[in-house]
Amino acid sequence: MDKQPFKHAVRNPSGVKNIFGMTVLYSLFLVSTLREKDDDTILYVLGIAVFCFCAAVLLWSLYRAVQKPIDFCLQEDTLLLNGNTITPEQIKVIMIRRDSVHPIIGIKPYGARIVPVRLCFRYVDKEEQGFADIADWAKKNNVKVDYGFFFRWI
Repeated sequence: MDKQPFKHAVRNPSGVKNIFGMTVLYSLFLVSTLREKDDDTILYVLGIAVFCFCAAVLLWSLYRAVQKPIDFCLQEDTLLLNGNTITPEQIKVIMIRRDSVHPIIGIKPYGARIVPVRLCFRYVDKEEQGFADIADWAKKNNVKVDYGFFFRWI
């Protein structure tokens, strides 16, 4: 049996939907603020809070979208991603979402309701080989693999 780790170049999911959605909300707030004639302080403060949230999500999504690819290593009994070592005992399920041009993989740890954004990635190239490697790793380490839709936080 080959003891060499499998290494793949991965990057963060593009977040195009987040970027588009936050841009629309951001624009709607600007238009409504510019057209506003009333001086309702509570709505104005609430609007600024929503505006700041949209701006933060937009900037975070843009930052993650332009980051350089990183290495994802599948070792015999651990995964290495973003400097984090993940053991099979920490993983509830590995989720693969193939509904886009570049399918997304999410690693859902025990105790999490949704997949943390730091554990989501997509392969830069050789996607099919990457999917096969992670499915083999999961099978060897008794980790469930689910092919379907999943949520990730931002």
